[in-house]
Amino acid sequence: MKKQFHVLFLSSWFPSKTHPTLGNFVQRHAEAVALFSKVTVLYLSKNNSIDNLQIEEREERNVRIVSVYYNANGFLFRNRILALKKGIAHINFNLNKPDIVQLNMVWPEGWQALFIQQKWKIPFVISDNWTGYHPNERSPLPFHIKSYMRFIANRSKLLFPVTFQLEKAMRTFGFNRPAVIVPNVVNTAYFKNEKKGVVHKYMHLSHLDNNHKNIEGILSAWKIFSDQTEDVILELGGDGDIQHWKKRSLEIGIRSGSIDFFGTLNQEEVAEKMNASHTFVLFSNYENLPLVLIEAMASGMNVIATRVGGIAEHMGFCKWNKLIDAKNEQQLLNALSESHSEMNEINREEISAYATNHFSYESIGKQFMNAYDQALHI
Repeated sequence: MKKQFHVLFLSSWFPSKTHPTLGNFVQRHAEAVALFSKVTVLYLSKNNSIDNLQIEEREERNVRIVSVYYNANGFLFRNRILALKKGIAHINFNLNKPDIVQLNMVWPEGWQALFIQQKWKIPFVISDNWTGYHPNERSPLPFHIKSYMRFIANRSKLLFPVTFQLEKAMRTFGFNRPAVIVPNVVNTAYFKNEKKGVVHKYMHLSHLDNNHKNIEGILSAWKIFSDQTEDVILELGGDGDIQHWKKRSLEIGIRSGSIDFFGTLNQEEVAEKMNASHTFVLFSNYENLPLVLIEAMASGMNVIATRVGGIAEHMGFCKWNKLIDAKNEQQLLNALSESHSEMNEINREEISAYATNHFSYESIGKQFMNAYDQALHI
């Protein structure tokens, strides 16, 4: 397909040498768009070990990534403005002006899109996946932050929430722009249904924050389930405090052969682990549409997940996915048992096909292309 636009991605979160996994779902969106258009990412990243602004550029899967590192000490906002201007100069808007800006997450870096809109007359759209829009799952945001976010969002052309439920939550902030739902994306070149082993592998992958992901609840239910069930293993890990949860597992007496821990993984390593696993477990207290959820489905895993955020919008297509209530450990225990009973009956091809049809690079890339065209004609 002919390249249609030059899209500039700005983001509050994006993988960098400071934090290599932060905002990886934004990078996946950029890669999906790059199938059909030219994509440049400009990301400002704090690095207090440097004195002067530093620019690093790399290309990954046809996405040009320009990272500007700045010192956050002293005049913070001035340093960020200087970093943005340096990045724009590096990209050279005079010769390489974007057609449209995609701002990923309004808070806190939405000012960048507004600055470029006012200075360069480039329209912007907003893709968002922030759990902070859900009022029941966080401390109340200060009035000035909500006002700032509303001011930025209502100067965009379109909103791209990842679920209908998130759009509804954004409306409670007073966001009044038209919305197009564009979900998260999965790289089906890596995540695919492959033959599973005979031992039932359950898996949880996250940043392991207990207030968000309820790791304590997972371990509590797993203790009971694994004591009752042979030939099962829970693989639990991510880029959080693994040592804390290893210690906690020992404290509550989880059978050592029934649980395994892993640390931070890159995309290929996550895919390898998921492709060999059977059931994904997500016991979150709040969510939108987690990237790991759709990666798991692309790998042919059935999913046990809580009925929070937009998860339910993509769980009902097959009977092997299990929706449970947040914090309800008995329901989690029942779902673990049911999934084990059904392990050899699950149509994993059906689950993987759903993920490919709804979340593949090609599918999401085309959705963005249509939305950009719509935004540029508003």
